[in-house]
Amino acid sequence: MTDITLPGERQVGHLTLLRQERKIGMAEFNALSKSEQLNIIHQHQGKKKYDLILNSGHAEELVPQLHPQEVYLTVNDLGADDSSELLALASPEQINLLLDLDCWDNDRLSPVLSLHWLQLLLGTGEEKVSQLVVNIEPEILALFLKKHLVIRRGIEAYDDDDAENAYRLESLYDIDYHSEDAAKTIGALLNIWMGKEQESYLLIMEMIRSEQLTTLEEEMFQSRNNRLLDLGILPTSEARELYTHVDPANFTPGGKSDYRIEAEEQNNPAAILTLAEPDNLLADILAGGVSQEQAIELLMLANRKLSADNVDLSSAQQLGEAIQSVYDTLNLALEYLTANDIQKAEQIFATTYLLRLFQLGHSLIQERLTRAKSLAKSPLYSLLDYQEFLFIDSLLQSPPALYFYGDEDCPGSLEPIKTLKDLELLDMRLAQISALLDQFTHNFSELLPQQDGLEDEIANEELPTLAQLFITAVANQLLGLGFSANPLLPEDLAQLKSSSFENGQLSPEFAAGFAQSFPALNEDCRFFIDFCLALWEDSLLEPQACAFLLVED
Repeated sequence: MTDITLPGERQVGHLTLLRQERKIGMAEFNALSKSEQLNIIHQHQGKKKYDLILNSGHAEELVPQLHPQEVYLTVNDLGADDSSELLALASPEQINLLLDLDCWDNDRLSPVLSLHWLQLLLGTGEEKVSQLVVNIEPEILALFLKKHLVIRRGIEAYDDDDAENAYRLESLYDIDYHSEDAAKTIGALLNIWMGKEQESYLLIMEMIRSEQLTTLEEEMFQSRNNRLLDLGILPTSEARELYTHVDPANFTPGGKSDYRIEAEEQNNPAAILTLAEPDNLLADILAGGVSQEQAIELLMLANRKLSADNVDLSSAQQLGEAIQSVYDTLNLALEYLTANDIQKAEQIFATTYLLRLFQLGHSLIQERLTRAKSLAKSPLYSLLDYQEFLFIDSLLQSPPALYFYGDEDCPGSLEPIKTLKDLELLDMRLAQISALLDQFTHNFSELLPQQDGLEDEIANEELPTLAQLFITAVANQLLGLGFSANPLLPEDLAQLKSSSFENGQLSPEFAAGFAQSFPALNEDCRFFIDFCLALWEDSLLEPQACAFLLVED
């Protein structure tokens, strides 16, 4: 490795924002302090992070300072088989997380994966193998071994001068292995432990003999779950309490007790939290600095979301998406509670559990989603014009998104719902669509397709939209044929243009009369009239894009 891309930095709380990049050589990198090297390592992912670690003169001291999930993501990015040097430097706590997340199949330890990881650990060298047998819970190692062997006889069966002992691989135990691979890998591990850590070796071997496999597995599964719980990683059913509805109107901030107990034994997860970027009010709050316990709480919340959504914990991309969703939802809740008052928001952020704030933000969206679902059940839903249809349809996606329609200069887009302004836009558009459907249900029912044939028309994609029905009815009325959605003749277009255009554009008198065709017009439906006028103008100026209902030539 000849050089390192070194980002310029601007610290925002616990987050490091990147500016102009420059390159430094390894000599310059190793001239930095350990804390400076660690900061650079945090800012990189995958192979780059791995190379930085291995080329640091302080690697043995730096790796244990990484958050266990940072090590887990790096190992999974590289592949465990290609991470032996990093595994050799990892702390027992970091190794534990790798085993906890990679070796279990629901509530059972996977024989295949557990043996594979024993092989990987053996490849880290005798010193690391000796360290692990002392520092990892003996019950964990006992279960990993018990999945692959049976002890037939133990130390009580042999005298000290038993000549047979000199020819037995493990000297004190008769062992039957479940496979040749298990015999090779576990036999090598046991030889190391017997020679260097005999007390721990004997403890594990006697535990294997005395414990029932099912009992030991159940106990270790619970122990594993407790360790994951400390990181916010829960079973899916429990994690989904994250989405518990709270009443926004009656939400009371505050009530948070000291969070330092949960955070004091964990490394700071700064590198993981920078997989996403906060925005708006939350970014202003984080710019004031984030404590160790707040950083841990943010990561635990993101992990809970990953668990609730049952997605891949080993994916940096999916973890980044979960963190981004947490940031966006917290921002929405804070803007709702404070109307963008930064001082008030800082106080609420510091004194309210982030889980509760997330539930508030989620509930704000879900209440709008409930309204959207109700509109989608309307018989007229399939008749909505594309802007309104895509708005509702996008809101019904998972996760819900806010649809912004575009034009020739700016394409349409789907955006997360994360600000008070977004919420106000949702409310406005939902009110508009609701009012529009209500108008057609009560005042324009004669324009609507017959319900008996509606499903067939939907299946054949021949269904007209509300705007098409309305402008066609206005056109018929202008032609003296009554207010109806009967298809027009192509030759009618010239007469319609003559009646509605003046100097190459829609006449003000026509536009005013057009709006009067819509009874009890209110501001919620004004958007529809404006859209229909635009359709009318485009249809008559560009006949190839005609939106009127026409009889074929």
